[in-house]
Amino acid sequence: MTVVQDGAGSANTRGILAMIGAMVGFTATDALMKVATDTLPPSEIIVFRSLFGAVFLAAILRIQGPLASVGAIAHPRVFQRTIFEAIFIISYVIALSLAPFALVFSVLQSAPIMITAFAALIWRDKVGWRRWSAAFIGFAGVALVIKPSPQGLEPPMALALLAALMVAGRDLTSRVIPPRVPGQAVTFASLAGMGVGGLFLAPMETWVMPQPHVWLVLAIAGFSVAIGCYLIIFAYRTAETSAISPFRYASVAFAILIGWLVWGQVPDNLALIGIGLIVGCGLYMMHRERLAQKQSRIATDGGPV
Repeated sequence: MTVVQDGAGSANTRGILAMIGAMVGFTATDALMKVATDTLPPSEIIVFRSLFGAVFLAAILRIQGPLASVGAIAHPRVFQRTIFEAIFIISYVIALSLAPFALVFSVLQSAPIMITAFAALIWRDKVGWRRWSAAFIGFAGVALVIKPSPQGLEPPMALALLAALMVAGRDLTSRVIPPRVPGQAVTFASLAGMGVGGLFLAPMETWVMPQPHVWLVLAIAGFSVAIGCYLIIFAYRTAETSAISPFRYASVAFAILIGWLVWGQVPDNLALIGIGLIVGCGLYMMHRERLAQKQSRIATDGGPV
């Protein structure tokens, strides 16, 4: 019994470290994309970041073994998820080009709260009053970050909110993708969808030849997103979901730190309170969901032995 527990603990430790590494990778690629918006239009950034990411991810996965069949990308649910991914990246990169990095990134972290609400409303998932209360408080936190006025939302914050909605739709769709569809195929479809989304936006913008240092920024961004994708797949395959999921919110601290170090941007007090509410409610909802799943397993198994 002790050996099994030690093994589980070791696996969870590896999974937590991989999740933190993935969040570092994703936060870094987002920051690098914002850096690139100083000289390049969003569509060009999206296309080349996606291209570099696909190349690096293919190399990483190829080292691990034979690549999955690309035919799985044609599955309707994968295609649906890819549409959400394309709309997400367009709205997100435009928002990054117009607003402070930490604020846009923090609004994106409201996606798990949206997922719980949509799953209850659309799929009739059982959500108790505690999680609903946390969801409403989390949405109040979003309001403190985006600061809507009587005239409506500022365009950058509206785009950041749209990006969070698309992430929620993407992740809800991921639930109904059949297990037989390899994770590799889903990941490559996501990168392809982002690239196509950038091409769709391209006719509305004027592309320019990137300077050598900007090529380097895009290449590092592609590498960072590839590492992030690989590590998050490793984390979920290695450890218990309940153990690693809370560490997704480590990315918020990284985003605030990067925003301060690179751009000298620090969210105001109201925004910081809002960010705290988003993170706190997200963590609490994960805790309640973990308890609900545990109670469901006990009921299914006929109670603890």
